[in-house]
Amino acid sequence: MNPNPREQVLHIAALLMRPLVRLLTLHGVGLNDLVELAKRLYVEQAERQLQREGRRVTDAALSTMTGVHRKDVKRLVEAGPLALADRRKRSLLDSVMSLWSGDPRFIDERGAPRALERRSTVRETEQASFEDLIEEVTKGVPPKALLDSWLQQSAVRLDEQGRVCWAAPEQAAGEELQSLGRSARSAADRLEAAWAQTYGPDAGQWLFSVRGQGLLDEDVQALHRFVRRWGRRFGDRLNKSVTAAQARGLAQGGTQRYSFGVHSYAEAPPVGATPEADSGEQSS
Repeated sequence: MNPNPREQVLHIAALLMRPLVRLLTLHGVGLNDLVELAKRLYVEQAERQLQREGRRVTDAALSTMTGVHRKDVKRLVEAGPLALADRRKRSLLDSVMSLWSGDPRFIDERGAPRALERRSTVRETEQASFEDLIEEVTKGVPPKALLDSWLQQSAVRLDEQGRVCWAAPEQAAGEELQSLGRSARSAADRLEAAWAQTYGPDAGQWLFSVRGQGLLDEDVQALHRFVRRWGRRFGDRLNKSVTAAQARGLAQGGTQRYSFGVHSYAEAPPVGATPEADSGEQSS
């Protein structure tokens, strides 16, 4: 017997919340904080739903739709929209890497972050250097001090010519939440695209996924290598196109935000776990 819609929706919520709750517990965010956030999001989304349907937005209607007590609804409506994103302070490394991977001055012909000379030289006068990159973001920190620190943290590396190259910025100390924040945004975008594809008008969103079960460890490692190789190449080419499109949009008042992501993930399920019904399939 197929589960009813309520059970299916709760199953989807469990899939999404497991890694989220793991992160919350790791950083000491308790249940009460999450419940308060959930109330705000319930009220926010119910208000939008009423507006889409052309219905009157009242505390009673919001309370009925969400199960949030009317007193809490009134408090949350008076508090205004949730604006947690505005509180996120971007790290210096995150800002630098964003510029390095998106600005035409710092990417190569494929669209990948270019290897940069440490500082401008006569030989490289026409190409921006690592020093130029840092000074574009901040003039208050010596580029050499940042380079030494990021080399030690393996956020960047030096190639055979002594040029500064992108390495593993997401693994640098203090950058874990910045990296997870970007991944969370990508995951949210994918779910929004799935929502639009299922419930909204066709807006061009495209979803594709491949899943498998019962694989050998060596096959999983081979799949990871395949995705890293071809995903990186495709990502670099797409990044170049997005960068050009962004430049045109900034010049002409564009307002659309675009997102694309690739992941390659494998795990051994807990002992006794029931296999996912859609495993071993391809979907789009």
